[in-house]
Amino acid sequence: MRHPLWLFDLDNTLHNASDAIFPYINQAMTSYVARRLNVDPASASEIRNKYWRQYGATLLGLVKHHGIDPHEFLFETHRFDEQSGAHLEDLSDLVRGERGLRQILNRLPGRKILLTNAPYAYARKVTKELGIQGCFDAIEAIEDMEVHQQWRPKPDHLMIRKLLRKYHCAPQNAVLVDDTLGHLLEYSKIGIKTVWFKRHVRTYTHNRASLCLEVQSIHQLFNSWQKLR
Repeated sequence: MRHPLWLFDLDNTLHNASDAIFPYINQAMTSYVARRLNVDPASASEIRNKYWRQYGATLLGLVKHHGIDPHEFLFETHRFDEQSGAHLEDLSDLVRGERGLRQILNRLPGRKILLTNAPYAYARKVTKELGIQGCFDAIEAIEDMEVHQQWRPKPDHLMIRKLLRKYHCAPQNAVLVDDTLGHLLEYSKIGIKTVWFKRHVRTYTHNRASLCLEVQSIHQLFNSWQKLR
């Protein structure tokens, strides 16, 4: 693979989201569900987790079963402003990436797409804080993952095939770098090369035999990506 199409996940791949950002977003989602569905926080948390397990994203369950406006949900749960209680200037304290990330990404050959189930505005803010906003040819966020007027985030097959057609790339020439093992295993079925970024993964139960590469850092990816065949 001389010039692959890189598909980079964002959270827990290009930065450590588990330590600071995810707890904030999870709390914001629970508060939103409690407010909109008129339930207590414990019930809201249960609903949020149930839909995440069932559909792969809390958003999909809320849209399907409660008619929630997806754009409103994404805006309200990924805000970092005065109204949300988390100020924009504080985002720099929450975003933690590895040293030299921009330089390493720029040295990887091939086109690079940021492929995230997070909203576009959030992805822009985080990549700006990381100093890597200029490293990507495009950001494909959850708002872009519509197929037949339905939201289809990772690991949906129809969405990824549509995206590959958009960038004129055969599956075998694409490389997905992601921390979510389920996404990687699904996309390996259609021939996409898979790199498991496992630095921030605490537990896993899936069979990893179909993975192409496992790395602990983007630096390690740069040093070993040529093993991909």
